[in-house]
Amino acid sequence: MLKCKITKLAETVWPLFYANVPVMIYGPTGVGKSSVVKHDLVPMAEREYGATHLHDTRLSTKDIVDGTGMPVIDKDKMATFWTRPAFIPNDDGNMHVMFFDEFGHASVQLQQMAYSLVLDRALGGYKLPKNNRVLLASNTRTDGGGDNKMLKPLENRMAHITVENDAPGLIEKMKQWGWDSRLVAFLTLRPGEIHNVSQTDPSFSTPRSLEMFNNVLKSLPVDTKQTVLENCSQAVCGDGFTRQFMTFITNLGANLPKLPEILANPAKAKVPQDPHFQYVVASAIAKNIDNKTAAKFAEYLARLMPDIRSMAAHDAIARDGSLANDASLKALILEGSGK
Repeated sequence: MLKCKITKLAETVWPLFYANVPVMIYGPTGVGKSSVVKHDLVPMAEREYGATHLHDTRLSTKDIVDGTGMPVIDKDKMATFWTRPAFIPNDDGNMHVMFFDEFGHASVQLQQMAYSLVLDRALGGYKLPKNNRVLLASNTRTDGGGDNKMLKPLENRMAHITVENDAPGLIEKMKQWGWDSRLVAFLTLRPGEIHNVSQTDPSFSTPRSLEMFNNVLKSLPVDTKQTVLENCSQAVCGDGFTRQFMTFITNLGANLPKLPEILANPAKAKVPQDPHFQYVVASAIAKNIDNKTAAKFAEYLARLMPDIRSMAAHDAIARDGSLANDASLKALILEGSGK
C-alpha cells in the first residue's frame, strides 16, 4: 500500500481526486486525516472547480434503512417508492465532496450498502450530484480504533493510502498557522510528543489534541498562572506530556528577557543561548513590534541567530504591512537570506 507523510497527503491524493478515483485514507488516531481533507483538499478543489461543498458523513452512525429513505406509496400506480436519503445532496451544479470519515467502524451491512455509493455514485435509486468526489478515512487496525476489516469487493473499488506522522513538516506548518510560540518551541525540542498515544491515559498528545491545546494557550492571557497552564495541558494532552511541557515553561521563564527590558536596553538585554528560547522571544517581538519600537526591537533581533531574526522580521511585516518600509527590519530579512 502507498504510504506518505501527513504533510504530503493533499498533494498525494490530488491526482486521484482530479481523476475522480475514490480514495481511502488510513492513519493513526489524531494524525490529521480529516483536517487535511477539510483545510487542504477542499480549498484545492475550490480553486480548480469553483464552489465546493464538503459532506462529512459517518456511515457507522447510520442504519441500513437510512440508505433507502422513507417509503412513499403511489396509489395511482399502486407502487412503493423511497425518498432520497438525507445524506445524498441535491445536484446544484457545484462540486460535492462526499467524505465518509471513520469508515472503519462501518458494519458489514453498511459496507455492502457502500458498494454502489463508491462505484456507481448512487444510493437507493438516487444518484450523487454530477460533479462529485468520494473520499473515505479510517484509523489503522493496530491503533485501538476498533475498526472492522473492509470487504474485498469494496477495497477493490478505491485507491488506498496510509499516512504517517511527520514531525518536522508539522512543526513548519504550525509556524505557518501561527501556533503559540511556546508550544512550537517545545515540540521542536521534543518532536516525539507530536504523536504519542497512551495506552493507559485517555488524554494524550496527537496533532488533533495539540491543536486544542494551542487554542487554549492562545486564548489565555500571557500572565496566566502556571498552575492553570498545567491543568489545561494535563486535561488535553495527558500526564507525560505535561511534565515535560511545564519543565520547559519553567526554564523558559528563567531564561527569557521581558519585552520592556529589551526596549530599555536592546544592546545589553539578555539573549538566550538556546535557539528554542530565542525562537520564543523573537515570536513575541514579532507580535508586538510597531513603527515606534521597530528600531530598538530590530537592534535586539540582530543579536539572535540569523534565521530566527529573519523569521521575526518577516512575521512582523506580514502582521503589519506598515513595517514593510522599515530599513532595519528589511536588513534583518536580507541578512537571514544570506544576501
